[in-house]
Amino acid sequence: MLELHAGRRVRSDQAGGESLEENSSTGPLQDDDPLSSSVQLLDRFERFGNPDDLQRGITLLQELLRATSVWDHRYLSGLSILGTALLQRFERFGELGDLEEAIPRQRDAVDFTPHGHPSKPSRLSNLANGFLTRFQRFGELSDLEDAILTHRDAVDLTPHAIFLYMFAASVSTGPIRGRFQASKNWISYARQKPHHSLLHAYSAAISLLPELAWIGLSLSHRYDELARGADMVREAAAAALDSGLPETAVEWLEQGRSVVWGELFQLRNSYEELLTTHPDHACRLRELSAALEHASVTREKFSVLSEQTSSATHRATESSQQVADKHRALAIERDQLLQEIRGFPDFEQYLLHKEFSQLRASAHSGPVVILNTAESRCDALIVLADLDHVFHVPLPTFTFQRSAGLQNMLEKLLGNTRATRSDDRKGDPATLRGVSWESLLFSLWNGVVKPVLDALAISVRHTPGELSRIFWCPTGPFVFLPIHAAGLYGLQHSRPGHKVSDFVVSSYVPTLSILMPSSNPTAVPSDDLRLLAVRQPLSDGLPHLSGVAIELEHIREIIRNSPSAQPVLLESSVGTVEEVLDLLKQADWVHFACHGIQDPVNRTDSGLCLADRRRLKVSDIIALSRPHGGLAFLSACQTAMGDDRLSDEAIHIAAGMLFAGHGGVIGTMWSISDKLAPEVAWDVYQQLFRNATRPDYREAAQALHDAIGRLQERGVPFHIWLPFIHVGL
Repeated sequence: MLELHAGRRVRSDQAGGESLEENSSTGPLQDDDPLSSSVQLLDRFERFGNPDDLQRGITLLQELLRATSVWDHRYLSGLSILGTALLQRFERFGELGDLEEAIPRQRDAVDFTPHGHPSKPSRLSNLANGFLTRFQRFGELSDLEDAILTHRDAVDLTPHAIFLYMFAASVSTGPIRGRFQASKNWISYARQKPHHSLLHAYSAAISLLPELAWIGLSLSHRYDELARGADMVREAAAAALDSGLPETAVEWLEQGRSVVWGELFQLRNSYEELLTTHPDHACRLRELSAALEHASVTREKFSVLSEQTSSATHRATESSQQVADKHRALAIERDQLLQEIRGFPDFEQYLLHKEFSQLRASAHSGPVVILNTAESRCDALIVLADLDHVFHVPLPTFTFQRSAGLQNMLEKLLGNTRATRSDDRKGDPATLRGVSWESLLFSLWNGVVKPVLDALAISVRHTPGELSRIFWCPTGPFVFLPIHAAGLYGLQHSRPGHKVSDFVVSSYVPTLSILMPSSNPTAVPSDDLRLLAVRQPLSDGLPHLSGVAIELEHIREIIRNSPSAQPVLLESSVGTVEEVLDLLKQADWVHFACHGIQDPVNRTDSGLCLADRRRLKVSDIIALSRPHGGLAFLSACQTAMGDDRLSDEAIHIAAGMLFAGHGGVIGTMWSISDKLAPEVAWDVYQQLFRNATRPDYREAAQALHDAIGRLQERGVPFHIWLPFIHVGL
């Protein structure tokens, strides 16, 4: 998360927040508990290879063991995890002291764990790995024999552990956190065995995610709970593919990603269907859902207030508790009402996950390509409207480690742009230690995009405007990579046929459901189109953006001269959050030209910077509903960046606009140039308003495609044009 000199980039210290110098391998931890924090650090080390994470994790564990009684359950867990971490450090650096300390730690963990305890098999397995590592180092046969015997004991006990965790995950009256953790442990043991119940374990865990992120919790709390299952859904999809079940993989990816947004979107879209047959239940459900959305936003405000106030008064605390109690009561009543609704004929699956036969409808405007990355494999799962099964394209040359490596490469390239002024250089490729934009985009082309285009047999179209649409639905590290720009660049590749933009017009979607035709009757749009333009307010407390005035004048000029039927321009006067939210309810389209920020500490505080140093946040968008909204053009930084720690939840303002009801969004993956942004806006709107008919937001993807193509032809540097993306239809 880095700064461009001429970009619409806001640093958190300018906006009253925390530093943004965080990324996937150095970001903040999510838990103050030393055991949980050490596990996060060690997991991050395994994924990104930063030795500082390994060292910090070991130090935390050693401090925990010194300060904790042997009777504390964390002591045994800490012993076993420390032994494994020491083995990892030995394998990385070769210090014999780590190896000699690791095995006694693991042996103590096994000896202190009672027989029949579900963690016994994993601790035996860790000890066996220690013996095997020492055998590989010194060649002592006794270590090999110990490794074999210990591993055999672990295997013998594994079915018992699986049964215990299976039972714990299935007890409907148990605490949801405990059930979810039991399902994760069940998955872990079933993978080690391997055991026939693995897919059942994944299914159980995914079905618990909506309960884990219960609507009765505050918004930030819901995301914190979902962090417990980060990566699990993608691994589940990989397991389904291993078993030859691509349709199940697609269903799980849809069910277990964008859980918070998806629940809200599904409810709003299915209301009319219920209203037709059961109007009383429909009205009450709408009332409860609206009240819950309001309660969620209110609790977020109380949470922020309590964090900013050093000593809250008793009255404020009491009010906060009353809000929380009311929130929970509403959620309980809603759950009970849903159970009643699911008792009606044809409503048994109301607001539950969709089957693949239903999800196919999402591909009505072009193929939807889900890019799944897991530890064991990477795949493209293509959904086509006229195909009753998933078109599965394995990506054998691509791995999770490769995708994470490209994400780190991207961060380095963006960091290097801070040393150059985007206004002064034209087309000089940014390089850093032999890393270049060309190598990044070539890797995506060769390993991901070209295999997909080849499988779909999509050929180059030489006539402008004839390109077909494609919708990329990335997961994991793919979320942060510029799939839309993959290709071979340079003079030797100037002829069409070497990059994705020669073949298709790319859009991104966070889920399949966002593209599914609405079951609600479509309102006939009026002749006039109300476009709201929100400019950088004077009181945002951030550096002045000189390009904003030019950008807004471009929009005014296009609307004045447009042959389209009666376009109406609404403009915010003071730019406060309240004013903008009110105007958003009146507008069909919206254009923001201001600073934007992806907050790495408080993810739901990410948003657009408005008057009085406040932001239009992701949490504000929760309460916004635009059943038939058109285009949202977010000409600001980081509006489609997302959160590294929850990449599959689409926690950014672009997704918020989409799920709130805007049909399409133009957003940005990172910082953008204040000088070039007005030019992009001019080109896009010129194309959309060129005819004497009402502009169609569905043409925005093509308009952006053409605008960016013109920047490329002029040799504008990669990091200037790459961040602009289209999301939605």
